Amino acid sequence: MSDKIANIIPKETQDAAVRWHVRLGDAAASEDDWLAFTDWLEQDGSHRLAYDAIEDILIDLDNAHIDDGEVSVERPASNVIDARHRWGGMRQWVTAAAAVAAMIMLVFGTREISKPEMAVQEYATAVGEQKLITLADGSMLRLNTNSKVRVMFEDKVRRTELAYGQVVYSVAKDAKRPFLVGLGDSQVHVVGTVFDILRHKNKVRVTVAEGVVDVVPATEKNTLPRREIVRLLPGAQLIHNEGTGNTNVTKVDPAVVMAWENGYLEYDEARLADVVDDLNRYFPTPIHVVGQARELRFSGVVRTTDEQDALLVLSEGLPVYIEKSNGEIFLKSGANGKEY
Repeated sequence: MSDKIANIIPKETQDAAVRWHVRLGDAAASEDDWLAFTDWLEQDGSHRLAYDAIEDILIDLDNAHIDDGEVSVERPASNVIDARHRWGGMRQWVTAAAAVAAMIMLVFGTREISKPEMAVQEYATAVGEQKLITLADGSMLRLNTNSKVRVMFEDKVRRTELAYGQVVYSVAKDAKRPFLVGLGDSQVHVVGTVFDILRHKNKVRVTVAEGVVDVVPATEKNTLPRREIVRLLPGAQLIHNEGTGNTNVTKVDPAVVMAWENGYLEYDEARLADVVDDLNRYFPTPIHVVGQARELRFSGVVRTTDEQDALLVLSEGLPVYIEKSNGEIFLKSGANGKEY
């Protein structure tokens, strides 16, 4: 960013950006902290510029390491000097940011630090299986078919990670211990709420039924396109393609999204290809949609407990027929085995 742009950012905004980086870098950062940070970003465009500038500087210093209690930089020292030069009149701010980075590295540096081993619990379901898990804090996880969750609770934060699959989270409220869900290049921040997450084929879908959820870009993924923190209220659904800046938020009926808990899926003008992609998560026999049939639109309810019944519903509601070959199922455009 040019010196001209940098100079229009008030010093109090510069200082606030540094404080936010330190505050949110603490594992004890609460939901209120993240909500307040989102509000701060939205108050003025210069806030985002200031925060991003600090992040850029920290990225420049990312390869620093600790040597006998002193911070050294593995890349040429000119990188740091150039970063400061870019900011001209903001030299003091940059120095403060570098000091923050140094403190962070002193505490969380690359050398091995002795700490208690964190207990990791894993819960998983097979294809067609569902499972209800109650965690130590009283939160409940309902795992859908072919899903895997890791739980890594600490004293000040409740960390989990959805490796793949779909889970409804009913999070017990605890303002002093935020609940985090890792999703690759994103992270969900909550205190107490009910929401559904589907992570499938590099796509993340977050649907909120109760409470407030913030979907936060993972800070360590510095090479990815920058994304905003997105706050979701009840009835909001976020869809994000992992590894990209592609994120979309819409309004939905959470009861429809979470209908899988009752053994069925509900659709309204959904592409047949998408319906079948869902069904393949529930049944062991692969289903394929051939040709133009992929774009047919389906509205209705499909049971997830009986593959034959699900196929029958599709073939009765759409101009398609079922063909089985080599242990797989094909849906083709036409009726009674005759192509249109």
